[in-house]
Amino acid sequence: MDTCEVEGEAETLVRRFSVSCEQLELEPKIQQSALSTYHRLDADGGLSTSEGDAQEWLCCAVYSELQRLKMRDIREESNNEANDSAAKNSCWNMSLTRLLRSFKVNVSQFLRRMEHWNWLTQNENTFQLEVEDLRRRLGITLTLLRHYKHIFRSLFVQPDKDADPDALNHYQALYEFGWLLFLVIRNELPGFATTNLINGCQVLVCTMDLLFVNALEVPQSVVIRREFSGVPRKWDTKDFNPTLLNKYSALEALGELIPELPVKGVMQMKNAFFHKALMLLYMDHSLVGDDTHMREIVKEGMLDINLANLNRKYTNHVADISEMDERVLLSVQGTMETKEDSQISPLPAFRKSSSLSHKKLFSQDLPETLPSSIIKAIQNAEGGDEIVKYVDQILQEMNLTFSIAAEDFLDAEVLGKRFRQAKGLYYKFLQKILVPELTQKPQLKIGQLIKQRTLTAALLACCLELALYVYDKLVEGLRFPFVLHCFSLDAYDFQKILELVVRYDHGFLGRELIKHLDVVEETCLDSLIFRKSSQLWWDLRQSLPRYKEVDAETEGKENFSTGSAICLRKFYGLANRRLLLLCKSLCLVDSFPHIWHLAEHSFTLEGGRLLRNRQLDQLLLCAIHLHVRLEKLHLTFSMIIQHYRRQPHAQRRVYREVSVGNGQTADIITFYNSVYVQSMGHYGRHLDCAQARKSLQESHSNFGILKESTHNELSLRANISISSPPPPRVCQSSSCSSLPLPSPGASPLSSQSSPNIKRAASSSELREVKRPNILRRRQLSVI
Repeated sequence: MDTCEVEGEAETLVRRFSVSCEQLELEPKIQQSALSTYHRLDADGGLSTSEGDAQEWLCCAVYSELQRLKMRDIREESNNEANDSAAKNSCWNMSLTRLLRSFKVNVSQFLRRMEHWNWLTQNENTFQLEVEDLRRRLGITLTLLRHYKHIFRSLFVQPDKDADPDALNHYQALYEFGWLLFLVIRNELPGFATTNLINGCQVLVCTMDLLFVNALEVPQSVVIRREFSGVPRKWDTKDFNPTLLNKYSALEALGELIPELPVKGVMQMKNAFFHKALMLLYMDHSLVGDDTHMREIVKEGMLDINLANLNRKYTNHVADISEMDERVLLSVQGTMETKEDSQISPLPAFRKSSSLSHKKLFSQDLPETLPSSIIKAIQNAEGGDEIVKYVDQILQEMNLTFSIAAEDFLDAEVLGKRFRQAKGLYYKFLQKILVPELTQKPQLKIGQLIKQRTLTAALLACCLELALYVYDKLVEGLRFPFVLHCFSLDAYDFQKILELVVRYDHGFLGRELIKHLDVVEETCLDSLIFRKSSQLWWDLRQSLPRYKEVDAETEGKENFSTGSAICLRKFYGLANRRLLLLCKSLCLVDSFPHIWHLAEHSFTLEGGRLLRNRQLDQLLLCAIHLHVRLEKLHLTFSMIIQHYRRQPHAQRRVYREVSVGNGQTADIITFYNSVYVQSMGHYGRHLDCAQARKSLQESHSNFGILKESTHNELSLRANISISSPPPPRVCQSSSCSSLPLPSPGASPLSSQSSPNIKRAASSSELREVKRPNILRRRQLSVI
């Protein structure tokens, strides 16, 4: 091999290594140190024999660097040095699974490589113990997973592939929820639950008992296996009294599925440890339902809510380089089996789903060209043939753009397949959207409509997003908003297309994909449409109306309602829902009208200045904290953020990376002190809302004063949300007011009688929630 080939391979290796590190957001010095160690060992003994080997060794190098940083931080914490540190490294706050996925390394191969790497680098004993611990825990978990699948299939029956899609989705959700619930509860228990197979089996059986009885609360559920001996008598009849399930247990019947596991030991585990761990999940709102009987966590839509809550909690737990994300183990075999194939499949369970929506999406029945009805309508217009060629040209350009943008994530063959799927969906939805319009408006100039590049690009991007979500949602680099960056699309224009796709879908995509589009739309509404370059600001002429004004415009002017008003009404609806969820969690529902006025004013202030380049949740959190400071309530910013982190839409960057101007970012407390209070202080101090006063007076007469409640009382009270009163309506009273701003020479914070609404503490308070409690399960001997 000549020198040029060697140098070319080295450049390719470094480039791929850099791409993997960028996905992990690793600091340059960590990358350089890992790469330097790899090159040193490779020069001494020749580590690599192929490109795949090099990736595995580089993965080991990065893992070692992150472990070294983690051990350093733990030592500093033990010496009380970390609290005084201005900046702390959090690069190791990622799961080992994420690292392996980025480098495309199998966990078994990684463990074998790490043993050799530790010997070559003469790492300290702690490194070797970590690898041995990982291997042992993985072996135990895989054994427990086999028991889980056996028990699950004994309790539940998979609906036929032609059954109701909702039944198939319910079966899939139960399968994922049961395993996730077991993992979360096991992590709440002492270390013996993860290091001892017998104790792990006991926790698993307790979890399956809880899951099964809660699933029985769904009347006449088709996924319950009727022949299982644990099904109560007359359960499937109208004579069955559902309240009997409150104290029902199927542990005896479950014990028959694992004969070698004594039921007595399972009962002891349930009474001594399991029940307490379950109560903790209810108290911190990770589980929502009837916490008296441990029920109502599955029925009436609660399954989706609790699945999202537990996923978020577990994600926080495994944000540690020593932790494996054991959720992915469930995807190795998948839930959906056929008579022809029950072998282990390497594909995630989602891909094996036989739901109607995915069958339609993946089938070969999607059109390969413009539908004939569209072509006919185009050809009736002037220059029809040129319009068809123009559309084909745009699609070819987008195909090339996508192939270049995604070449680091998928190979060329897969890229071509994804784009063909997206193009087929594009033709399908173009027909679903335009044919009804042509029927209602025969004079519609369809040629001019299709020639709008934004329409074609946005609709194709939406279809590509669906194809990527179905097949490649585990590839972080391809997750939304990748399609926006790929095609240089404006989020404001993109969300208009989402509205049309959902409106004209009529059941084609199915429930799960529509839910994904809802999540994508929320991402657009909560931040992307407020980027400084967004087309929204031009449509609004650099001003943002209040909710009452948007509502009036939508009801009174049809032409306005088809544009920015629909977008803003959705934005205000999203803001209302998220603020209400936070207020419920913090026991501030009675203060909702007052907090809403603060939030709404922050949206509209100076034409939306505070919203530009920021995220909706950032202003909601600041509005809540401003209210807390004004009312002198005993709620710290740290507590508010902890409650925010339990929300389904919570993101770490919301409170860690807030724009403070001039391209600089800081944490949310710095933003609150330096920007938010300066803009909102005067308005907040002089805000008067009659609805808020009345609500608080009624609350104080019934429940006492909030600021005298303990944190545990707040948590317990907030968790009882199933039979809560109707949510407060957005206050639109014209009598609510605030004094006008003082003259420019006066300080907005000069009133001596006003409460201290600015934070006295520094942003170090946020460090309390920076990392999960990684030391609960085991202590590393690193001191």
